[in-house]
Amino acid sequence: MNEYFLYLVLFFLGTVLGSFYNVLIYRLPRNISIIFPSSHCPHCKKPIKWYDNIPLISYLVLKGKCRYCGEKISIRYPLVEITSGLLAVLSYYKWGFSIDGVVYYFFFSTLLVMSLIDWFYFIIPPQINIGGLILSLLVAPLREAITVKESLTGAIVGLGIPLLIYLYYVKVRKIEGIGLGDVILLGFIGGVSGIYGVFAALSLGSFFGLIYVIPLIIKHRSFNFVIPFGPFLSLGAFTGIIFKEQIIKIFEYYYFVI
Repeated sequence: MNEYFLYLVLFFLGTVLGSFYNVLIYRLPRNISIIFPSSHCPHCKKPIKWYDNIPLISYLVLKGKCRYCGEKISIRYPLVEITSGLLAVLSYYKWGFSIDGVVYYFFFSTLLVMSLIDWFYFIIPPQINIGGLILSLLVAPLREAITVKESLTGAIVGLGIPLLIYLYYVKVRKIEGIGLGDVILLGFIGGVSGIYGVFAALSLGSFFGLIYVIPLIIKHRSFNFVIPFGPFLSLGAFTGIIFKEQIIKIFEYYYFVI
């Protein structure tokens, strides 16, 4: 099979799964079944026909509007589908047809879903978060990129460090400095990518969060606002895993120079 055609097929399959991710993003925070009712317009409640539910194509054909009521369809829908397609291509490019490639695709996809839900609703669905943590440990024996010991250690460290921070803020300072969902998320990240992934998520995630929050502090001249940390942890983990070799080389270089 031609390599470019293979990438095209993987991208298409990724967009199809991305369409399902949109269902999760919309329904899970609202406690709506992801099976029933079938896909429908959130405005007029009309069921969406199969030909109006083709990833990307239907959005373009309908010009981003509902066929029946004419209400705009959020740009988030095609963006999630595109992102999912690109993640499928990227996972194959990095890990090929392997268990690790499949694991990382669904791991990145899960981070995408949880990040968007956390961003808009300030919650990380526990059914995905905890389920992901458990699955990361169960599939570890089948993987080549990580051992069972590394997966288990990563999950323990990922849960342990932020859990201590969480308990300190809740018990001592009487505030929630870090959400419990973020604690489990770091355990999930550790289960998939080991201790490296946990520290990549914490360090790079904090860096990305700082870049985002500094303009807000300057604009509002206040620290009295809340932002979800889950999306930044996810972005940190994603960046750290994709550019792992480059990051390690940078650290090795500076360590040698120092």
